[in-house]
Amino acid sequence: MRSLGIFVLIAGIACLIYAIGMDISVPTGLGRVNNLGLMSDRSNLTLTGGIITIAGVLMVIFGRKTSQPEPQEAVDTRACPFCAETVKTAAVRCRFCGADLSSSPAPHPTGPSSGWTVRVECSSVEALENANSRFIELGLTSLPPENLTARCGYFEDKDDAQVATRNLASRYRLEARLRHEPA
Repeated sequence: MRSLGIFVLIAGIACLIYAIGMDISVPTGLGRVNNLGLMSDRSNLTLTGGIITIAGVLMVIFGRKTSQPEPQEAVDTRACPFCAETVKTAAVRCRFCGADLSSSPAPHPTGPSSGWTVRVECSSVEALENANSRFIELGLTSLPPENLTARCGYFEDKDDAQVATRNLASRYRLEARLRHEPA
């Protein structure tokens, strides 16, 4: 519908440009005089062009873009939770990083009291809740926040924490930092 709206909008603008540039005078023996018939035609074209332009604008604004079905290839894939590369849904091992995809959906957090944490600085409580929901979507353990800093972890290995940081950046555009929190 939007593409038709764009076409109608262009046609309306073209009609308006033609009407504005239209010569409404005719030559006579004493010079040029305005012709009432041409003035009427110009008025009608201006009105018609304006209506067509408004219709085109409305079609562009309110028209829905026709959704094309996703290709089968995109439906049968998912992102690797370790390296964020696209792999087939049925894959047991990632062909890019070699991670075992059948055992767990995300890097393993270790204990409840110490290790590496991933921290996301937030500007509001809503952003903090959003970051915590992203942690849960990735299968990470959400920790209690510190002020407006969302935290997840604990990771025994710094590499696992870095993978979680890359996943947050690539999937959700969340800028995260690492911190080691001893027991």
